[in-house]
Amino acid sequence: MPTLISRDEALRRIRSEGGRPECLMCSIIDRQVGEVHVIYEDATSLVMLPRYVRRWGHVMIVPKAHVLSFADASPELWAETSALAHRAARIVEAVMRPRRCYMASTGSSAGELTQSSRHLHVHVVPLYSADDRPSDIFSWTAGVYVGDPHEWATLRQRYVDAWSRTA
Repeated sequence: MPTLISRDEALRRIRSEGGRPECLMCSIIDRQVGEVHVIYEDATSLVMLPRYVRRWGHVMIVPKAHVLSFADASPELWAETSALAHRAARIVEAVMRPRRCYMASTGSSAGELTQSSRHLHVHVVPLYSADDRPSDIFSWTAGVYVGDPHEWATLRQRYVDAWSRTA
């Protein structure tokens, strides 16, 4: 069962693994901030399990190009990212069986280490409660979940298997 830790503990762990990188997403892509639980990766994109989540089963899609705004994203890059997010949502639904999925592309000009980054990315978050709201999902105030190596490996493998069956 994943463990709930405080926001402060999560930030302490993130900083101890990689400091305060200029771009957290680029540091994840370059494997500079701890283990990366890859579901799918190609030359242009990374689909992964973020290690600090508000809901277990959360997936994130990150274009490898350092794109900071939708104005800077080519239609082709956004189409590919959206297609990967759609595929990721389908595997989350198949594997986790949530009530629904919340999908969002978030960004922050503040360069925060929590669930916002200036680098374009898309979150696919399984929602298990009818009362889940975006403010519950993207605020770390109530803490975040982390898994042990076995929990991450098991979840990752379930997603990888589902990914290979989903076009």
